[in-house]
Amino acid sequence: MLENLSVALNSGKYKPTMHEFRMFFKRETRVTLVEDSSIPLYGFSFVPFVEILNETKDDRRLVDVLGVVTGKGNLIEFKKEGKPCNYVVIELENIEGGLKLRCTLWEDYAFMFLKHLEDHPSESYVVVLQFAKMKNFKGSVGVSNTTYNSKLFINANIPEIEDFQMRLKSSDSQQGIQFSQLSDHASLTLEEEFLERGVYKSIADLKEVTQNSVFVTIGTVKDIESEYNWCYRACKKCSLGLKLGGSMFYCKKCVTHYSTFVTRYSIQLRVVDETDSASFILFDKKASNFLKIPAYELRTSYIVKGGDKNRHPEEIDSFKDKKFLFKVQVKIQDMESIVPYVISISRLCFEDNIIASFEKKYQIEEVTLIQDNSELLSQFTESSDLLKVLDVDLAEYCGNASFDTPSKCKGEMHSEQTIVRVAVHGDEQSAKKLRKVIKEEKN
Repeated sequence: MLENLSVALNSGKYKPTMHEFRMFFKRETRVTLVEDSSIPLYGFSFVPFVEILNETKDDRRLVDVLGVVTGKGNLIEFKKEGKPCNYVVIELENIEGGLKLRCTLWEDYAFMFLKHLEDHPSESYVVVLQFAKMKNFKGSVGVSNTTYNSKLFINANIPEIEDFQMRLKSSDSQQGIQFSQLSDHASLTLEEEFLERGVYKSIADLKEVTQNSVFVTIGTVKDIESEYNWCYRACKKCSLGLKLGGSMFYCKKCVTHYSTFVTRYSIQLRVVDETDSASFILFDKKASNFLKIPAYELRTSYIVKGGDKNRHPEEIDSFKDKKFLFKVQVKIQDMESIVPYVISISRLCFEDNIIASFEKKYQIEEVTLIQDNSELLSQFTESSDLLKVLDVDLAEYCGNASFDTPSKCKGEMHSEQTIVRVAVHGDEQSAKKLRKVIKEEKN
């Protein structure tokens, strides 16, 4: 029992709870021990791995996580501002979903974990990290301990860990758990990204997302949306789109004028799967890695050849009719609009064996519903929202008259077998309007 506390708004940098207020101990605060078994001893509030992995940026709330250790990295030692720092990365897996979450233990928490492994050899290690902070590093979200507030439990005799151990023994995953050595390299392999850690959603499901999220999906590129420019003038420091003002280029983010710019890719791909189609935006580095040519070289070559301003270089057509695994970020722009989101690609995989494993894991069938019709596939292009991502007018993409913004196609879209229409339906629980896709067989 607590008496004589102070109460203030919960406005700290990190929030152990999402309650509006927090309590402070004062000199006059009194604490009385009360024996009451109905009050949880630790008060865990476990957050599902899928919720953490779907975060797109650092979240200031502190979370509790529970999982079995399936991997461990080496102890990393380095200096920051002359002070020694230490950390170790471990990998946790849940039972039901088979999802894996990277957990970074710093300083005393790292030494505590390594000492436990040395002193208490075991077939498995079930870990609870309470009051962990979520961190997004190179597009992958994980958790780490805070300096003072986090609590680490390893195979502890507490109900939550004991219950997890019992479920682990009775689950099919018990035989498949292997304690592996993690690479010290921070980036994930394609297998880790798409087969182990990524949360899969079909294209139809991506369109129903109502908050910024990261998912993995699979689809075939059926068209390049060439009515929109495939490159833009970018700031050489931050990559944001530049605006031309007189003879100089202005970066809104850097608040700086430049006399030169960098040409970067911004290719819009029409991607289909067995459920629907959508426009995915592919930016510079990922496009360069696949095309094997930087944007500025391709742009120069295209201009020299007298390329049509209403088309794109033929090299970009190498995306067409090719199946990929995509790691995508769904960014919500305006829930009141018919197309409230932008889907941008953060990683591509085109290795056949990984794609086959992905299809087998999620029992994905070949695309049969949507027809190979470029007009149909571009009917609901989300390209106008690209402006909000780049923060630049389309007409400003490339500093050359040959790259003026072409006009949109306005023809009526249809296919021989299937008509795809969009309707906006009200939600009884919310004023937000969600985009629904209705497919009807043509008579």
